[in-house]
Amino acid sequence: MEDSKATLVRAVSEVFSALPLLAVLCPFVGAIFVPGFYAISRRARDLLPFATMLVTSILILMMGRGFLEGLEYTYFGLRVTAFGYFMGLVTTVVGLAVTAYSGYYMRRLAEPWLSYYHMLTLAFIGGIVGMFFSTNLATIFLFLEVSTVVSILLVSFERGRAFEAGYKFYMLSGLGAMFAIMSITLIYAATGTLELTTIHEGLSRASADHAALLDLGAVLAIVGFGLKTGLVPFHAWLPDAHAEAPTPISAILSGVVVKTGAYVLFSILFAIYGGMSSGKIVLILYSLAVVSMLFGAFLALAQDDLKRLLAYSTVSQMGYIILGLTYGSAAGVEGGLFHILNHSAFKVALFLCAGNLVLQTGTRSIRKMGGIAKKMPLTTFSFVVASLAMAGIPPFNGFWSKLLVYYAGVERDQLILTFLAVFASCVTLAYMVRATHMIFFGEVPMEYADLGERLDWTTLPPLALSMLCIITGVFPELGLQIARPVAHALLELI
Repeated sequence: MEDSKATLVRAVSEVFSALPLLAVLCPFVGAIFVPGFYAISRRARDLLPFATMLVTSILILMMGRGFLEGLEYTYFGLRVTAFGYFMGLVTTVVGLAVTAYSGYYMRRLAEPWLSYYHMLTLAFIGGIVGMFFSTNLATIFLFLEVSTVVSILLVSFERGRAFEAGYKFYMLSGLGAMFAIMSITLIYAATGTLELTTIHEGLSRASADHAALLDLGAVLAIVGFGLKTGLVPFHAWLPDAHAEAPTPISAILSGVVVKTGAYVLFSILFAIYGGMSSGKIVLILYSLAVVSMLFGAFLALAQDDLKRLLAYSTVSQMGYIILGLTYGSAAGVEGGLFHILNHSAFKVALFLCAGNLVLQTGTRSIRKMGGIAKKMPLTTFSFVVASLAMAGIPPFNGFWSKLLVYYAGVERDQLILTFLAVFASCVTLAYMVRATHMIFFGEVPMEYADLGERLDWTTLPPLALSMLCIITGVFPELGLQIARPVAHALLELI
């Protein structure tokens, strides 16, 4: 009897140890089964991506209790840190919303392109989860490039101008990969290992010459992974890719993909350069963050294309995340991480609302819309809430994460940076109020007289995300309870 219990305990323990691998494999397995499910029925095939993401979410949530109890998940070359687990949670939230939305939104595609789209989307998400659940720089780079290659195919999916956007994404991603490889090579040369969780042992043996190599590696990492993040001046691919990709993919690009670069960059900076980074490295990050905030905000203000407006706003919002993490204080890191969570909620909601507007009106031009609030009240509500959240208006979630970043700036005596961050938020409010007024209020054009909507799979995901913006704005501690342990884990590395 005792042997049976011990065997059962070992079996359960083995299953729980394998959770990271199962979570990574689940989207890839779902992608393989897409054509088979189409043989059953088209509806079953369209629901499979959402069902796959639901299972992946359950697997990742099952790991949460282990983290709260101090357990560590290491299995088959995968290792899950607190930062990686946090990003995995963000990916599941975005993945659930996007796959639920895609099943209805993408039905306008002709076969066999729809099956191809679903397969690529699941493989895309699987590559992202694999990257977050790795701590070896070689493995991280491999998964990152897998997701990048698939994302290029998805950006180019609708052909026409999308091919040009995909080609630009391909060329710049290749350039970023080159800088990333050089950075990883220098890290290995200086420390003798690529494992982030044990690299401090190599640092303890590093000489002054190796410290110079690490500083050079930091600069190369900023360029390589800054390009993935879409920071100015490495952002050239982002407006075209976000605008021309299918709207659900635009939502993933903004909600998760741009954060993969930030994840790798700050995993490196905190784990390797924490006590060795020079003031020049911090100054570079401050400059990139502020320029991205301001440049992205002003370019968004000048846009007539709704999706390009949202793309430039992503550039701007990533500046807040980079700024908070660069401060390196408890408030700054918590604010940066909380803004990752908040940005994924309100920006994905905005892109999905944009998809509904484009689907109904047939145009991305803000000037050609007007008075749609009367015809599309659910989309209007979701768009307005998400817009105010992005602008940092209370009581929505973006207010609290930005407030933490402002506080961290004052705490670090960076008053000019704080003023510029507040100013960028004012510009954000200006262009979102402008867009909201032009799209939803005023006279309804004659061609939109018959528009209408109901609660379905195109309106429910953005509505749920906008409600999340309200809930985590009214009760910010809910979001901070997720971000705070991750911030503490990162700060321990400094």
